Amino acid sequence: MASNCDCVPLVVEEIPGVIKVYSDGSVVRDGEPSMPSGSIAEEDKVLNKDVVLNEEIDMWARIYLPPLTKMNTNTKVPILLYFHASGFCVLSPESPTMHRMCELWAAKLCVIIISVKYRLAPEHRLPAAYHDSIAALKWLQMQTQVVKTDCPATHPIPWLHDYADFSKIFVMGESAGGNIAHYVGMWAAKASAESEKAVEIKINGMILLYPFFGGEDRMPSEERGLSVFKVEQSDALWRLALPMGSNRDHPFRNPIPIGKGSEVAVSNLSLPPMLFVIGGRDLLRDKTFQY
Repeated sequence: MASNCDCVPLVVEEIPGVIKVYSDGSVVRDGEPSMPSGSIAEEDKVLNKDVVLNEEIDMWARIYLPPLTKMNTNTKVPILLYFHASGFCVLSPESPTMHRMCELWAAKLCVIIISVKYRLAPEHRLPAAYHDSIAALKWLQMQTQVVKTDCPATHPIPWLHDYADFSKIFVMGESAGGNIAHYVGMWAAKASAESEKAVEIKINGMILLYPFFGGEDRMPSEERGLSVFKVEQSDALWRLALPMGSNRDHPFRNPIPIGKGSEVAVSNLSLPPMLFVIGGRDLLRDKTFQY
């Protein structure tokens, strides 16, 4: 007869208050509750609604439209493709913190924000989140073509069709989302360099908010421990997110080129202008400076 200890899954990885992973593969997340979408029919409010990007993998995005009172009827507004914070393992566009920030940015900046729901680790380890985020950029490119052809049969997203300026597309990400924004920007630059003609969709700029990077060698800011977020928690998230068997210098974690010739490969890419926001007490701040 099997003992009780043979039946009860064991905790194999835990970040208290964030995530708990069991030996049977089950995952318990202790994140924020979900905030449903909903368009408020008031001219002075930020409107939002969800759109499905890939039903098979439950991939969707939440679109935020700035207050109609702030938009000139004859002028369309920029698009900000946003990848939320997560440590690659938690949260989504419907997490209250992510939702409220996007509402604030849409109102203050007068831009359309598309907040992407990408797959999370450890159920879907990297590069799943990268693939989803690139797919979101390609979906946006498809919307560009829909607007150009003005064909109703192709089901354009009305808010994008009516209000979006597709010549002004920016990519932004926070923490793990900043890492994703970096990866998406590098992918777009590489695709453009390798194509006989430029990639049809152009990224005008990249905004990386304290991006989630790291490496095998510890940086001084990691050792000082000034942040509430600890290096042990960072390492645990990366253990759950990286492909099995990876070390801390895996290129998904360490963006600094390693190996002969890698610097040349990166320098040949034509990247858009980039804006970095670095937290003064962020334990990963030195890695971002190095980047």
